[in-house]
Amino acid sequence: MDSREQELDNTLSVNTQPLADMIDALNGEGFLPVLFTKLALLCPFEMAALFIYRDRSRPLCLYNSFKSEQARLGINNYLQYSYVLNPFYQAYLNDLEAGVYRIQELAPDAYYSSEHHSQFKASIADTEEIGYVTDDWPKQREEVSIAILLAGGAVAEMSLLRPNSGGFKHADLETLRGLEPILGALMRNFWNDRESHQSQGTDSRIDEAFENFGKPELTDRECKVVQLILRGHSTLSISLNLQVAITTIKTHRKNAYLKLNISTQSELLSIFINSLKAMGI
Repeated sequence: MDSREQELDNTLSVNTQPLADMIDALNGEGFLPVLFTKLALLCPFEMAALFIYRDRSRPLCLYNSFKSEQARLGINNYLQYSYVLNPFYQAYLNDLEAGVYRIQELAPDAYYSSEHHSQFKASIADTEEIGYVTDDWPKQREEVSIAILLAGGAVAEMSLLRPNSGGFKHADLETLRGLEPILGALMRNFWNDRESHQSQGTDSRIDEAFENFGKPELTDRECKVVQLILRGHSTLSISLNLQVAITTIKTHRKNAYLKLNISTQSELLSIFINSLKAMGI
């Protein structure tokens, strides 16, 4: 049995009625609530959200099942600020492949200890699997994301959350991987019919600030190093990403800090935040 046959076998081993209900609802206005309600029958979760990422614009949230007003504020803070820190968004910018991911699998190696979360409506939190939580976002939840490739280079993220106390088991991920081809086909059909009618802000200033930070004082390589530091990468991770020696990375970092007249990552963060304020962000 090849891999595709195995995927089909895994899918058909579950109750197929929820899948039929998803398909029946595809052309209706209530498709997304049906999609997530029926998905919860196949792989239970506490709450869910659907985000669309296109280019470097702020994400678009098409659906969420967050109940409390505070949690909904968390969605807003994510869309306005902390998405730029999110491992899924960063993976999207680096050509994330379709599939099912634990969110912690996508995080850089120094993500948990990086200092910049609080500046983006987010707080460092050891209880969270990615090391921080967006302000008002439901705390102590484990997150699994289903990445679906859409037309025009866009990506949909189906974000599923459970309390840390239970979490997602290996069997849950296997169920979602078996369902992913069907969920992907449904989402692509849904998005293709509605893309031209969806509005999405094109304010990419925060993302552009990352790209341009340090210019023109720093060289292109020095800029890249400090950008990766701000993204949460360690010296080793930067070395692997840029495929240069660790000693070279340390030299770039030292030279960049000298040119910026700073000596710590905290000061680097402060300069970056000031640049955002100067842009009115």
